[in-house]
Amino acid sequence: MRRIFAVCLLLSLPLWSHGLHAQVRIAAVVNEDVITVQELVERLEFVIATSNLPDEPRTRERLAPQVLRNYIDETLQLQEARRLGIAVTDAEIERAIADLARRNKMTVQQFRDYFASRRLSLPTLVRQIRAQIAWARVTKRVLEPRVVVSREQIEQMVNGRAQRGEEVRLSEILLPVYAPEQEAQVMAQAREIVAALREGADFAALARQVSAAASAEAGGDLGWLPVDGLALALRRVVSELAPGQVSDPLPGPEGVRILLLRDRRSGSGGDEEVFELGQVVVPLPADADEATIASAMRQAQAIRPRLSSCAAADALAVELRAPASGRLGWMRLEELPPEFRPAVAALAKGQTTPPLRGPVGIHVLVLCERGGEQGARALARLQLEREQLERLANRYLRDLRKSAFIDVRL
Repeated sequence: MRRIFAVCLLLSLPLWSHGLHAQVRIAAVVNEDVITVQELVERLEFVIATSNLPDEPRTRERLAPQVLRNYIDETLQLQEARRLGIAVTDAEIERAIADLARRNKMTVQQFRDYFASRRLSLPTLVRQIRAQIAWARVTKRVLEPRVVVSREQIEQMVNGRAQRGEEVRLSEILLPVYAPEQEAQVMAQAREIVAALREGADFAALARQVSAAASAEAGGDLGWLPVDGLALALRRVVSELAPGQVSDPLPGPEGVRILLLRDRRSGSGGDEEVFELGQVVVPLPADADEATIASAMRQAQAIRPRLSSCAAADALAVELRAPASGRLGWMRLEELPPEFRPAVAALAKGQTTPPLRGPVGIHVLVLCERGGEQGARALARLQLEREQLERLANRYLRDLRKSAFIDVRL
């Protein structure tokens, strides 16, 4: 507890926000890597700014312990990627930043100017993006082959959905507990985060920054879930929440969860529609000018008549040597970038979207199949695989923590 207090006190003091002392003072050592106080302060400022929180000592005290914990986890993820020979290129980082800028209706330069005007550190965002991409590749290589979903599990989920009653739209923040003796400490951190959320913090932004769940990238969004499918303890908690309310911290096998009830509906509110999609992507550099974008748009439009199915998408991916192209598989509409959703929702089987500016270039999507029994089973398989992969990834990171040399020096 004394160490946590020291972290909170140090990171809440304005004198540490800048200056040589903060740059060279060591906050933690993680195996062969060093985390400086300055790096922690910069990440804390970034979390506060993106979560709609006031930058004041009390806010820093609430968030500092979890920011430090996440930074350590991020370091372990990058180290494991390095050990496996997994690298993230600068071009991939630039594309991710360009995508963030586009989602916020900014150019890349406007996005950079925004960071500069708020005195936020762009390198802290770059590091976070690098860790996210690297860890996704680690889990894909190491853990995905271990994921096994049986036909019986799929049938059970499909049948349960067919008979479901009330459904809830939930979002989550997961704070992992790596050892039993840490539970009280993590619960205390969770209570501080709940207090910040109830005072107006942006749940989705905070989930992206501090949650260890696979849903973090989507702002913690879990989609629509049948109430009957929730664990009994969660069912009781959710039954007492009104839309927009945040739960108290909930301890569980993976750690401490915080839930946001976004909405409710009856089971007759309709199945989540799913789509089997393919795409062709004409790549663009992150700093593409208007002439380059216009040329890529024309190229995508010329390809469009040849994109009539997922098989055609696979063939075009090979022909064009476009690694981002090909069959995308089954997905929910909400899993697509927001600007893609109206165009995809309006498609009939075999139809294509117009060229759309996306994360890595100009995208043309084709609808291969829509909903139906096959889609319901695909959706169930996808959910079961993701849940299993999340459990494996949390266990993997927990094992990395246990075997690591971690020395917190604050």
